[in-house]
Amino acid sequence: MVKIPETMFKYCPKCGKHKTMKVKHEKSARRKGGMTAMARREKRTRRGYGNQGRFSKRPVTQTKMASKTSKKVDLRMTCADCGKKWVFSYPRTKRVEMVKK
Repeated sequence: MVKIPETMFKYCPKCGKHKTMKVKHEKSARRKGGMTAMARREKRTRRGYGNQGRFSKRPVTQTKMASKTSKKVDLRMTCADCGKKWVFSYPRTKRVEMVKK
C-alpha cells in the first residue's frame, strides 16, 4: 500500500514557482483520450474485403494474456493560487491511501 499526502510541494507550470498543491486520487481510465495510432491503423486496414495483413494473424500469447494485478495511479494536482489542474502519473500500485500531512 502506498500512502500519498493530501498536499504536496510541487512545481506549478502556470505560475512558474514551487507551491503547495492539493492532491486528489483520479481513476486511471479517465486519462484515455481516444484511439491510439495502432488502433486507428488497424481500423483503417480492416475496411473492405481481403486479407487484414498483420492484424489477421495474432500470436496465441496475446489472446490468452492475463490481466494485470495492479493499476496505474493518476493524481490530480491543483495549484492553490492560480487554480491550474493537471494529472501527475504515479507508478503501478495495488492500493493507494490518501493521508493528511
